[in-house]
Amino acid sequence: MKNKSPLAPKKNKNLYLFKGISVSSTHCGLKKNKRLDLVLIKLEEPGSILGSFTKSKTPGEPIIWNKSIVKNKKVSAILINSGNANVFTGLAGKKAILDILNKLSRSLNVPKNEIYLASTGVIGEPLDSKKIIKKIPVLIKSLQNDKLAWSEAADAITTTDTYSKYHSETVSTKDSLFINGIAKGSGMIQPNMATMLGFIFTNFDILSKKIETEFKEIINKTFNSISVDGDTSTSDMVLLFSVKNKTKTIKTKKLQEKFLEKLEILMTTLSHLIVKDGEGASKFITVEVIKAKNDKDARKVARSIINSPLIKTAMAGSDSNWGRIIMAIGKTDAEIFPEKISLSFGKYLILDQGNKFISKNVSKINKYLKTNEIKINISLGLGRGSSKMWTCDLTKEYISINADYRS
Repeated sequence: MKNKSPLAPKKNKNLYLFKGISVSSTHCGLKKNKRLDLVLIKLEEPGSILGSFTKSKTPGEPIIWNKSIVKNKKVSAILINSGNANVFTGLAGKKAILDILNKLSRSLNVPKNEIYLASTGVIGEPLDSKKIIKKIPVLIKSLQNDKLAWSEAADAITTTDTYSKYHSETVSTKDSLFINGIAKGSGMIQPNMATMLGFIFTNFDILSKKIETEFKEIINKTFNSISVDGDTSTSDMVLLFSVKNKTKTIKTKKLQEKFLEKLEILMTTLSHLIVKDGEGASKFITVEVIKAKNDKDARKVARSIINSPLIKTAMAGSDSNWGRIIMAIGKTDAEIFPEKISLSFGKYLILDQGNKFISKNVSKINKYLKTNEIKINISLGLGRGSSKMWTCDLTKEYISINADYRS
C-alpha cells in the first residue's frame, strides 16, 4: 500500500472470531508486486444474506450476477478479486463469471446460486479468469478462521486504499453474538446506495422483515451518506451474511434492537474509515443540516455540500469561504428561505439567520479549519428535518493519484 492517510486510525479493532466461517487470501496476478488480490470466504453451511447494490446503469458483471440470486437469501461462499472490476467487458466478462462460478461450484460442492462474486479495480479491461481459477484450489486449501487471515482479506480487497478497513461489534457476550465487517474504498465514492465494497458477517439470525427494512435504512444513514469525489462506482455493494453455527441464536425483540443498534455503529465506523482514506485526504469533514422542512430536503442540502469541489478545496486550504456553502445550499431544489439560514464551523457561528455576519469569529474559524476534523453546521430554520453526512477535503494529491492510476 501507499503511505497511510494522515487520518488513518492508530489501531483497528480486532475482529471477534465465531464458528461457521473461514477465509483465505492469495496473489493471482491481477495486482502488481505480488500483492494479495484474491479472497475466498466460505460458510460451513448455507447461511442467509441481504444485499444492497449500486444504482449505476453500467454495473459490473458481479453486480448483475449477485442481483439475480440475492432474492433467494441463501449464501455459501463469496469470491472477491481486486485489480480488475470486470465492468463493461461484454460477452467476455459474462463468460469469465460463468467459468469462475463453475469451477468454484464443483470445487466447493455448492450450487452456483449460493456463490457471490465481487470485483474492484480498473473498468473496461477484460478479466483474466484463468488467473483466478488457477488459484481456487490454493484458496480452498488455505481456509482459516483467525485474526491474521481476516486481516489479510481486508488488505487483499483494497485498490488505492492506504490501509485496510475492518471493525467488530458485540451484540451479546452472554449469547456469544457478534458482528464483523470488512470494507474497501478510497476513490470513486459518492452517496448512491453503497459507494464501495462492504462485507458484514454475523452469527445473528437476520431473516426478519424488520431487519431487512432497517438494513436498508442503515445503508442510507451510513454508506449512503459519504462522499470523497462525487463519483458512483459501477461495482458498489454491501452484503450482510448470517453465519449458522452450533451456537443457538436467541430471537427476542430486545436482542433484535441491540443487533440493529450495533449494526449501525459498525456500518458507521466502516463508512468513516473510507472517508478518512479518501484519495489525498487530509481532513475529515462532518456536515450536519438541521431544521429543514423535512429529512429529504436536509439530505439534498447535505449532499450538495459534501459533493462541492469548491467547498472541499476551501477546506483543504483552511479557507473560511462560507459563501461557497451558501452556493451549495442555493443550487438544490430543497425549500429555502435565505433569511432563515444560520451557519457555523464547529462551535463558531459565522452567519446568524441570513444577514447577521459574525465577523469576530473569523480568526477563530480560520484557526479551527487547520485541524484535521471539521464540522460544518447548517440550520435552515424551517422545520424538523435533519441529515448528517461525511466527506473529506480535496487536495492536489487526489489529482496526482488519479492521473497516475493506470501508470
